[in-house]
Amino acid sequence: MSETWPIPLEGEAESGPVGNGRLRHIVAYGRKVLDLGFWLGRIEDNRRKPLTPARLVAAAAFYTGLLRIRSFNALEPRLSEKPFLRLVGAAPQSERLCSVDTVGRSLCRMDLDSVGAVSIAMIAKAERNKVFREGWHGALRYVAIDGWEPFCSRHRHCPECLERQVRVKARDDTTVVVVEYYHRYAVALLIDERFDLLLDFEPQLPKDLRPPTPKGKGKQTPRLVKASLDEGEQTAATRLIKRVHETFGWIDVVVTDALYANGPFLTTLDRLGLGAVIVARKENEEPLREALHLWADQPPHKIVEDAKARERIALWDCRDLQTLMSYEGKIRCVRASLTRLDRPEDAPSTWCMLVTGKATRLAPEKVFAVARARWHIENTGFHQWTTRWKLAHVFRHHPQGLRSLFWLFLAAYNLLTLFQYLQLRSYGRDRGKDVTRTLSRLIDQMLDELACSQGLVWDTS
Repeated sequence: MSETWPIPLEGEAESGPVGNGRLRHIVAYGRKVLDLGFWLGRIEDNRRKPLTPARLVAAAAFYTGLLRIRSFNALEPRLSEKPFLRLVGAAPQSERLCSVDTVGRSLCRMDLDSVGAVSIAMIAKAERNKVFREGWHGALRYVAIDGWEPFCSRHRHCPECLERQVRVKARDDTTVVVVEYYHRYAVALLIDERFDLLLDFEPQLPKDLRPPTPKGKGKQTPRLVKASLDEGEQTAATRLIKRVHETFGWIDVVVTDALYANGPFLTTLDRLGLGAVIVARKENEEPLREALHLWADQPPHKIVEDAKARERIALWDCRDLQTLMSYEGKIRCVRASLTRLDRPEDAPSTWCMLVTGKATRLAPEKVFAVARARWHIENTGFHQWTTRWKLAHVFRHHPQGLRSLFWLFLAAYNLLTLFQYLQLRSYGRDRGKDVTRTLSRLIDQMLDELACSQGLVWDTS
């Protein structure tokens, strides 16, 4: 019996012999281990009597992300190439899948729950397969929350665009104020020593789409007041973390930057049973101010040296602070002063962290390690998605179309990450510590394999 490579969609037969390359391996892994074909086959849209089913369009968009095809214009010729048609499960029934305009229209009409289920099912299956069983520091599972702005424009906009005024220089060197349109999302990323996986994301809404806010205290009947400003990052992040907790009940600790160092957000996490490690920067605000006062001129409570990283970390620890009036629980404060042993002339860098819930059982050096790991969402996440996965390019400027595309592209990112670190462990070590460089090389191998399939070679530039 010959081996196969396309992910057969639900109700479709497998077809097409292939070799033993990376593309075949990753597709087989997604199909057999993560049920990728089943979940792509369940995607629907609300087009009337479409000639190309939504599941085939979704598969095409998914592989556009997996192979890092930079735009729909670059995708257009592939929609009639036999290897790509076999990859998405459209061959030999069709000689051409559809046009990229059809792909864009379908994305704008896709059911977001069925699209998001692809990535969510991947993470859920990995969890059932005990991929995250050992956790990380303190045997806990950590999720980083942060805001992400993939692109902005001063010309194109849609109903879900946020607006801001920016000052720019005109040709005559005068300064003018123009309106800039942008999309911004709160993103939840599972962070780990080996891999970082997208869990969920939530858009920030413009003022005309925000739900009314109830106003009124005591016995007074609350009245609904329409929002006068665009939604902030923390509002979207609060909705996001509630949904993440409901979907992934095994998450233990939330890691965030200084924007979230406030009582309402800590209260939300406490009610959900989640711990927190939050970077604190404002020295004049509680509870950091109280902790700094208690530490005063005290020597470090603990000093840790890491010969491998060439670092010396001085640590101060203060538990059970209750000076934050907007939060009823106890807060632990940890301060770390980092000195580079290979650059002793540099001034030490200082970090302060607020710790609550399950995270309070961590040693102070582990708290510092978790806080530093928050940068995974900036580097491995946002930077890689915009520079390598082409998400800074506007494939389709439509609220629902953007979210459908992001879900499919980031599902491809999750598949590639799981495949690399669970199936190609030695491959990553052989290429060094640069994760994005390793992934880029893996993409090159898959593109080469697809181009050489059946002895045909195309110009994919």
